[in-house]
Amino acid sequence: MPPDPNVIVQTVLSWVVPGVVTIVLGFPIVRLITKWLEPKPVPPRELGAINGRLERIEAAVDAIALEVERISESQRFTARLQSEHPAPRLPGPTGVS
Repeated sequence: MPPDPNVIVQTVLSWVVPGVVTIVLGFPIVRLITKWLEPKPVPPRELGAINGRLERIEAAVDAIALEVERISESQRFTARLQSEHPAPRLPGPTGVS
């Protein structure tokens, strides 16, 4: 006995219609979610503020580097002075009975 055409059409439509509905409704929802998750671009006016802050940080780091160099030079100088002059000896005990 051949299959009933109405059953075949009903079976096909029971798969096709939900699939089409899922695609038609799902695509805009997925686009909305991906747009929402994308990082937002930084407006140009905020870039100027960021550049100013970065310049101040750079100047501060340069100043710190100069101070560290001065401290290290001072330590080298002090170490050289101490190595050139031997430490004086303390007098030992004299006449202790």
